[in-house]
Amino acid sequence: MKLQEALRKVIRQFGIGFLQDKRLMSFLSDYKAFDDYPAAADVIKAITTGKFVKELCRKATEEGDDEYLKFADSLKESLVNDSSFKKELADYAVDSVSFALGIFSSIPEPSDHGLQATRNSKAGGRGGAQGYPDSIWGYAPDGADVHRRFFRGKDLTSAFNDGTFSANVADGSFRDIFPGDYITKEVTVPGVSGTGNSVKFIIADLDTALDLSSLGVTAHHAVIVPETPVFQAYMNPTDTTKGGYAASYMQWTYMPAFAWGLAEAFGQQHLLSFTADGKLCFCRLMTLSMVFGKTLPSNGKSYSHYQGIDKSMGEEQLAAFILSPNLRGKNGSYYWLSDVSSSSCFADVGTYNNDVGAGESNATRPQSEVRPFALLA
Repeated sequence: MKLQEALRKVIRQFGIGFLQDKRLMSFLSDYKAFDDYPAAADVIKAITTGKFVKELCRKATEEGDDEYLKFADSLKESLVNDSSFKKELADYAVDSVSFALGIFSSIPEPSDHGLQATRNSKAGGRGGAQGYPDSIWGYAPDGADVHRRFFRGKDLTSAFNDGTFSANVADGSFRDIFPGDYITKEVTVPGVSGTGNSVKFIIADLDTALDLSSLGVTAHHAVIVPETPVFQAYMNPTDTTKGGYAASYMQWTYMPAFAWGLAEAFGQQHLLSFTADGKLCFCRLMTLSMVFGKTLPSNGKSYSHYQGIDKSMGEEQLAAFILSPNLRGKNGSYYWLSDVSSSSCFADVGTYNNDVGAGESNATRPQSEVRPFALLA
């Protein structure tokens, strides 16, 4: 296999970050990527084990083609002038990486070893009909397990509206869907003032409920969470935790109202129901574990009494909160969780000492906000 093709295969299988993995050279050797040009192995090693690869990846994912190509050209010069590599081999190695990233649709090969260099009429062009950088994300293998490892941040509103999003969820490929991507919809919650505005729903994770048989979810889905709380409400009309979240006014009154708003925005057919606390739900407050995982952040307060009491959605942190912790909350924002933290208080998330952490609030606290999750198909 040619070097450029082997690099592309590695990226498609493991993601762009694998260019910085120590196992890369072994994989390329297994693919016989250096059989035609053995000396190219030294150049690739110099690129992928030094500072160069990190900057290549950053340029590829965060900046446009022009900036990437400027850096690639300077890298070639550095490999020749500072590391004394042959120009043909330096060009070939860097161009092979660019090919793997979708920048080039074909590249010339060195004339060393008597092999004639080949370049078709498309040489030097941009790869992929969608262009760069979206083409890089297209290299990710299909499936929730792979896609949930990456954070992107692309607007998928149009893809949802034209049916592409739902089709790629339904077949389990999650093609062009990653944590951090988002869909914007106007949501009105009946009986709740201040709603009816555009809400940015973040793709927080993929297929998490499929692993929990108790929920009764059998279809592929994306977990969506509003980027910020949608409205303010109390947990109960009186300060009581009797019956926990399952018996709360929030669960029995506000959540059905929010589910109605979601159905109007997304279409009822796109919302999956699930069973929690013996109740059929279309949306629910997040748990401590969904926001923080199994370990709560340390900011000078003791959280030993929480222990992730509500385990209805398991104890795994949502991928978007792992990959982008700032999404857990913002300064001045407090929102309810479904865990009961003590005999008289519910858990919430807020900002303490400039750190986002879990706290506790009386059930009637009116200023706590509501940020439910739902399963979108």
